[in-house]
Amino acid sequence: MPTRRDTLSLVPAGLLIAGGLANTTVGFTGVASASERPADIKRTRIGDLRYEAGFPTAETVKKLYDELDFQRAVLAYQYVDPLVAMNELNAGLQQAGGSEGDWYLLQHFLDPHGIALTGNSTTIYAMGFLDLRKNGPMVVEVAPGSYGAFFDLWQQTIAGVGPIGEDKGKGGKFLILPAGFNETVPEGYYRVISPTSLAAYFARGIVRNRDVAGAAKSLETTRIYPLSKRNDPPKTTVVLTSGKNWNSIAPEGFKYWERAAEVANYVGPSEDGAFLLSLLKSLGIEPGKPFGPDARMRQILTEASDVAWAIDQAISMAPRLKDVVYYPGTQWEFVLMLNPALRGRYWSDLEARINYYFQATMASPAMKEKHIGEGSQYLRSARDSKGDWLNGSNQYRLRVPANMPVREFWSVTVYDFETRSMIQTDTDVAAKSTYDKLATNGGGSIDLYFGPTAPAGKESNWIKTLPGRGWWVWFRLYGPTEAFFDKSWRLPDFEKV
Repeated sequence: MPTRRDTLSLVPAGLLIAGGLANTTVGFTGVASASERPADIKRTRIGDLRYEAGFPTAETVKKLYDELDFQRAVLAYQYVDPLVAMNELNAGLQQAGGSEGDWYLLQHFLDPHGIALTGNSTTIYAMGFLDLRKNGPMVVEVAPGSYGAFFDLWQQTIAGVGPIGEDKGKGGKFLILPAGFNETVPEGYYRVISPTSLAAYFARGIVRNRDVAGAAKSLETTRIYPLSKRNDPPKTTVVLTSGKNWNSIAPEGFKYWERAAEVANYVGPSEDGAFLLSLLKSLGIEPGKPFGPDARMRQILTEASDVAWAIDQAISMAPRLKDVVYYPGTQWEFVLMLNPALRGRYWSDLEARINYYFQATMASPAMKEKHIGEGSQYLRSARDSKGDWLNGSNQYRLRVPANMPVREFWSVTVYDFETRSMIQTDTDVAAKSTYDKLATNGGGSIDLYFGPTAPAGKESNWIKTLPGRGWWVWFRLYGPTEAFFDKSWRLPDFEKV
């Protein structure tokens, strides 16, 4: 399993405050009047800054630029992170065989061998990436009855697919065009503009009546090809991906910035794209140019990656967002606090985006909408009833109340604190759902158990955890009914047993 350093390797200068200051030391508030002698030392959050007649010494100038570059790198990390994650999903799937333009079908569900942010082992996934820079406009022939969406590299929905999508569930030909494309195209397509030159089509097959093969088959007829080959479309390669080992989690440290340099080549001329490229340029990253920072910048970028990851984890796992708790008085949080429909103003919802995209990929506007008996809703918990983090060394029980408010099915999936992917144990089981044969209580409730060992006689209801490693869950409800939305049905917290 991929691991991170147990502690951050370097402490940023911004956390240090010096003491023992001389009389000529003042806070960073300027001088009392224009005739007063300026202070030689100014005390700040990043330590002492030394001055000569009011001008910074060479040491101070260096310190300030180091801090400026560090702060820009942290912001750039947070801004580019969804793009790096999406691109890494593209690269990770290629480890299973295939490339852009191929159709990856998880025909037997995603399993812990496929390491992907909050992947789901109860829904049939399929996905294909579209390289518009290389191939120009791309056609995707969507099968009737498909559920899904098209995404740009920012992970913003650029077109919906399904009953509430562009095709109204009837399928059809979608034409994905790069930003700025102004050539004449044939009629008969759903035209979609992608702000980035790498885009993706994501679809899922809902298993009904335990017909897994049928759900997979419904997606298998999807076709992907360049518009330039529409008169004689090549056969789409379907890569059967279930059971294969692949890893789509972005690396950390300096390697993270090498990924960011790759991503910069796909960023389009949008308002957000221009701002991101300006941040990256100050760090030595520019589209079409080699990325080779000197030792100073390399160290700053490595430090920034460590600190930004830690900040993003805190935002995601200990959010301070208003109304994030779904059931008041519990540890259950609503997964999606951002507005997925927000385009071109990424900065205005940055913390909510970090909260979601650190732990997940791809969000559609439908996830924030109330559709009784349709779509899906997601809750998350990382703490027990006392507010303590869920720890793989302990044993827990989650009592799922009777009368589950779903028309289709429900599932609960365990994710590792670090990879944010399904927990990997020797059982190869990271989830329980409607499809499992679970023991029920007399009143219809279900007790689920989580811990390093199975409680005697409760093996069917148990998910194994790893001692000493934190974990958390997503609780998914497919076809949620009114009882979910009005909260007359509610989940209790995890109880330590």
